Amino acid sequence: MMTFFPVPYKDELLYSVLARYHVRSGNVSIKATQKDVYGTDSITAIMDLPSHIYRIMENLPVGHHYTPEYLIANHTLYPFYAAFLPPDYAAKVKESMIGDNGGSIYNRIGLMASSIKLNQFFKFCPQCIEEEMNNLGELYWHRIHQIPGILVCPDHKTLLYDSQVPVRGYNKHDYRLAATETCKIITWESNYTDKTMEKLINITEDIKFLLSNKVESKSLDWFKEQYLSRLKELGFANVNGRVRKKELLESFLDFYGHGLLEKMQSDINNNNNWLNDMLRRNNRTTHPLRHLLFIQFLGVSISDFFIKKIEYKPFGEKPWPCLNPVASHNLNPVINDIELKYGADSKSPIGIFRCDCGFIYLRTGPDQDEKDRYNITKIKQFGPVWESKLKQLTRQRLSLRETARQLEVDPATVKKYAKKLGLKTYWKNRSEEEDKSINSINLDSSVEKKEGCRREWLNLRKQFPRSSKTELRQFNNRVFTWLYRNDREWLNRNSPKLKTLVNDNHRVDWKQRDKEIYNNVRVTVNDMLSVGKPVRITISSIGSRIGFRPLLEKHLDKLPKTKEYLEEQTESIKDFQIRRLQWAVQELQDNGQDLTLWRIYRKAGIREKFQMELQEEALKLIVEKNNCTLHRYHT
Repeated sequence: MMTFFPVPYKDELLYSVLARYHVRSGNVSIKATQKDVYGTDSITAIMDLPSHIYRIMENLPVGHHYTPEYLIANHTLYPFYAAFLPPDYAAKVKESMIGDNGGSIYNRIGLMASSIKLNQFFKFCPQCIEEEMNNLGELYWHRIHQIPGILVCPDHKTLLYDSQVPVRGYNKHDYRLAATETCKIITWESNYTDKTMEKLINITEDIKFLLSNKVESKSLDWFKEQYLSRLKELGFANVNGRVRKKELLESFLDFYGHGLLEKMQSDINNNNNWLNDMLRRNNRTTHPLRHLLFIQFLGVSISDFFIKKIEYKPFGEKPWPCLNPVASHNLNPVINDIELKYGADSKSPIGIFRCDCGFIYLRTGPDQDEKDRYNITKIKQFGPVWESKLKQLTRQRLSLRETARQLEVDPATVKKYAKKLGLKTYWKNRSEEEDKSINSINLDSSVEKKEGCRREWLNLRKQFPRSSKTELRQFNNRVFTWLYRNDREWLNRNSPKLKTLVNDNHRVDWKQRDKEIYNNVRVTVNDMLSVGKPVRITISSIGSRIGFRPLLEKHLDKLPKTKEYLEEQTESIKDFQIRRLQWAVQELQDNGQDLTLWRIYRKAGIREKFQMELQEEALKLIVEKNNCTLHRYHT
């Protein structure tokens, strides 16, 4: 039994309290300390989620005011992990910590299968060390400093450093005290940019919130719903909950960068896409650090995330206005229900609004401001109130245009619904006459179109009397297509006859043809080199663009000038890959993005199997752009 118990400091690990007890007790053997604390000498010293706490309570000095719940909540990492565990899991973990079943804790939390491992050494903040020595005369291990992936002290906003005390020492029963001789800076940490430091500080502040506040445990489904609602608001998921994974992953990696994620043991690659797993699987827990990384990316404060239910409302709060132009309640907010659908073409949410007056309209969202609430994308149903007004106006023998104006629709809609309702209108005969006139105009227009296309086709035949039907088509595909679809019989009668296949090469002026094709090829190559994203220069790609691919592929030997030029301009696969790298580097620099290998490869579309082969070329481009020497660049 303990004759005294050190008063725990703010945010001190229970492990650290017991280490201070060991030193103050004067015990030479750690087994003697174990006997004092637990009544046995076989308990493993655990830094983050210790068990056997009921034994500590039994051996505390008489009159103490501590409870197991107090020690667990304030001096272990339980609040950090429990915040993202289902309620039944969190309760069982706490039960195991109080009792003797400590071996099941890591499995319940998912740490055994997690790729995030405990720190190898206890971490410390140099400024905390200095303040504690001045104010307390001794040091202690802070809870928040020991969480994997945490790189910054929340109080001083400075980087943390490894001590010389291993988290899991050679003696698993030993408690190691924080001391000045073991908390020395051996290797200075790298400096981070202001943006990166801001992200690190925000993550640390979120963890501090979880450790300092009792957060109610939620189900795994609750987290998934929160994430999906926010992803919908940001445009990374549609209204049906389908996540645009590629766009989400690219934005997430751009937000943090591979380097920072790797530091926090949370990088994403082909072998470990934890973000995708977190959003897809409902039966697996995810490490709290990765939840916090995602929450920060989503732009939600940790307090709001746990306290407020995120609801996707692309059309704002109810009630919504009825937009029936003839209803007495027009523009008044009287609609309380909305049906949300997903637009397959626009990939945007669609809201269907139904009013009691029968008027149903839909709008493509999301609404950007208040005035969008009064927009209509499409009217699905006018309803009895609107139809009654139509009947009234037709009885008044108003003109078609005046009727349409009062109903706030076009004349064609008025005619459609008048016919549907069987209404007798005075402008019906007049409408029929107008339709006949329109048909006559359309007929005249069609005749003019036909005559015009025929003239153009006959002119083509005069210009190229020795060209085949296929060759004429290449000169003016628009005219040929129209005639083929609308006047095929005439086209067949007025096209060159199909020639029998005889050897008539002597009739072709290959020298002239070489000259013409050479000029076309030069122009095409220049065009291909000047477009945005690179296109590989090959005989096939050039031939397809100028419409002479078979000729270039089969008869290039008869075109010596063209052949010589193509041999100079065509690219091997590696040449093309290097040109893509050059383009990617320039694009990234123009957009103000850092030039890193992974970002260049992704922008250029270089497959993984080619990346090592091209690494030297990519590094040269980075060095040229950054105006530095190769040996100073670190990947």
